[in-house]
Amino acid sequence: MPELLAAARVAPVVRIPYLGQHAWVVCDRELVKVALAHPKMGKDITLVPEFMKQPGLMVGSQPPPEYARAMIMSDGEDHARIRRLHAPVLSPRNTEKWGERVSVKVEGFLDELDQRGAQGDNEVNVVTDYTHKIPLAFISEMLGLPDEAERQLRSITDVMLYSSDYEARTLAVRALYGAVEGWVADPAPLRDGVITGLLASSNGIDAAVTEGEVIVWTLGMIITGYETTGSLISASLFEALRRPVQERPKTDDEIKAWIEEALRVHPPFPHPTWRFPLEDIELGGYLIPKGAPVQVSIAAANREPGEGADSFDSARGGHGHLSFGLGMHYCIGASLVRLEAQIAVSGFLRRFPQARLSTTTPYEWESEWMIRRMSVLPATLR
Repeated sequence: MPELLAAARVAPVVRIPYLGQHAWVVCDRELVKVALAHPKMGKDITLVPEFMKQPGLMVGSQPPPEYARAMIMSDGEDHARIRRLHAPVLSPRNTEKWGERVSVKVEGFLDELDQRGAQGDNEVNVVTDYTHKIPLAFISEMLGLPDEAERQLRSITDVMLYSSDYEARTLAVRALYGAVEGWVADPAPLRDGVITGLLASSNGIDAAVTEGEVIVWTLGMIITGYETTGSLISASLFEALRRPVQERPKTDDEIKAWIEEALRVHPPFPHPTWRFPLEDIELGGYLIPKGAPVQVSIAAANREPGEGADSFDSARGGHGHLSFGLGMHYCIGASLVRLEAQIAVSGFLRRFPQARLSTTTPYEWESEWMIRRMSVLPATLR
């Protein structure tokens, strides 16, 4: 995070070396807002330059557009259609229903932590023992995965998220695709859920969805719904556990403001997915050439000028953050992510009001090009 913020002090727009070529990063808050909503800043998969189509890169692992387009790598009518088909799943009524299911799962995981404490195991890694279990279990239920498939998903995503072996992580990505492809090809073991619902829309002469799209969209839900939500819950609890009990949030409104501030200071995606200008574009006096890879620095855009990396202040309530994006690509699952985080943070602090950061095991952040997350959040529960 300090390095991301330091880049913003160099210039409002910076050019960086990337894969032997150059990419552009927009850091200034107002220019970021312009870039996020600019009609000529495209995201469609067909705009990705050849030098970026490398195995292991997110854009390199995207399927060809004739097979399926992902929501985050599409524009225009393609994007509108995909968003329209996802909207019923994430409607306000469904979000309320999903919240009830999240509450059940949160209580179950808190019971597990309680039992560990009763057996004398009072220090836990909150990331692996709690925060990332919640969205994984929830998204498994939402997709309609049976228990065995959920265990399969957990084993794959554990490698994807936590392994230090890059090759193993690359293989895990392939394994995830293979698992989803298998569930779509043989949905008989699945429970009713998003996958079976999408498959129902892929049948018949007037099918609205192809099987390829079911696979690609399911992968997108797993990756974005799991990683980002778990990271937000972890960051929110980190900021609580490092403070005295009396400074932690207690009411529902305080919890909501706390999570918004965590979104501002610790955006799970400091750099969202790539954009590609459809023509030469001038931003703040900087000319970005047509087709050049562009990212926006949400980490920098969320901060005031001169604000440091360690500047969490719940009184701000995350005011003005852009962590869910802006414009037509604003995160469609934002309400559900917020609700999951509120339930998870509130439940943990209520069940373990005296919990605190470990004094013997250090916490750890892990950063990649687009993602920043906690990998170790050690806490003493009582």
